[in-house]
Amino acid sequence: MGKTMKFFKTFFVAITTLLFTFSLFAADLNIATLDPQAALFSTNVAKKELEELENSEEWKEVVEELQAKATEAREIQEKTQKDGPTMSDEEKQEASQKFQSLQQDINFLREKTNQFRNQTLQLLSQEQAETFQVIVTELIRAKGITLLINSGAQQQILLHADQSYDITQEVIDAMNEKED
Repeated sequence: MGKTMKFFKTFFVAITTLLFTFSLFAADLNIATLDPQAALFSTNVAKKELEELENSEEWKEVVEELQAKATEAREIQEKTQKDGPTMSDEEKQEASQKFQSLQQDINFLREKTNQFRNQTLQLLSQEQAETFQVIVTELIRAKGITLLINSGAQQQILLHADQSYDITQEVIDAMNEKED
């Protein structure tokens, strides 16, 4: 048996032992998972704030400019592909420079929309932090949760959990009730 096979066999035995031991301890644990970002940003207040952002004049202006630049870049790209063989080197270079300039503008405008969204989400997080903490604490007590695991995509700590352990929707519902 090779070193690799021995390693995998040892690794498998260790994991199996660990899982068996964990299952013995888990009998005393009441485990739950929570995606804090999903809970905070799926509330009615968060949806309303994001809708207000997307309906603001500043947002609309940036998005319209972004769409116009993207359309212009697409047109240059299509023209270059279609007429490329018959274009002079000067025309090709001019089209390439214009395309690169548009790409820079597009990236800048995308970053600007991301900044608008991130500012709104950060403000929401700050405004809702206390309510969120109170609700999570109440759910921990009410459900007798002894271990709460962050299941958010940002953390990537949780490898697998049965959906029955997830209290994210309960937090969203409770936050929406407090808002009313």
